[in-house]
Amino acid sequence: MNSQTNQMFVAQSVNGPFSIDAKAYLTSKIRKVTLNDEITSESIESLIIICELLIQESECDPITLYFNTPGGSVNAAYHLIDFIEGAPVKFFGVVSEICASAGSLVFASLPEGHRFIMPHGKIMIHQPAITPNVMINSTSIKNLSEMIGDSERMIYQDLSRWTKHTVAEIERDCEKETWLKGQDAIDYGIADHLFSYRALSDAISLEEDIKF
Repeated sequence: MNSQTNQMFVAQSVNGPFSIDAKAYLTSKIRKVTLNDEITSESIESLIIICELLIQESECDPITLYFNTPGGSVNAAYHLIDFIEGAPVKFFGVVSEICASAGSLVFASLPEGHRFIMPHGKIMIHQPAITPNVMINSTSIKNLSEMIGDSERMIYQDLSRWTKHTVAEIERDCEKETWLKGQDAIDYGIADHLFSYRALSDAISLEEDIKF
């Protein structure tokens, strides 16, 4: 077990000193949440709970999502997208290592100007994949085909809107696994800035300055 990961220290509150986990303390103070697992209904629900707690603490201060995920469920990704779009706080995103598949949808959906990527960070877009875990018959094959088609159209239209590419261009690039590293992701329009603490801090400060 990593002692640094589980380090406890004493913080102060109006009710006196209390012990707190270092990761929980930093999350509450710098409002940084990491998405570093496969995107499932369970992992997204856990992440949303953390965000809701941070929103309860402040509806003025933004939340930064750090992405390092292989992707996962498209439905779970859109659950998070809907939550972010309806939340009363601003969200910023940072791709630290890899942001693939369903993760790229969440990242791309963030407001223009709020999407940061580290120089060696990578984003991957591709066609949606649905893996059935039940017995397949002719009716379910037809339903599955329609579901995949609906998902493809929704994803291509949304990526087109978020990146300023045409739907045809997005469809072409999603037919294969398209990997975009650092500046290439910015040039493609799926990210906005190369990450540095100063750049992220300046962007957050700018958002705070234009509040009214």
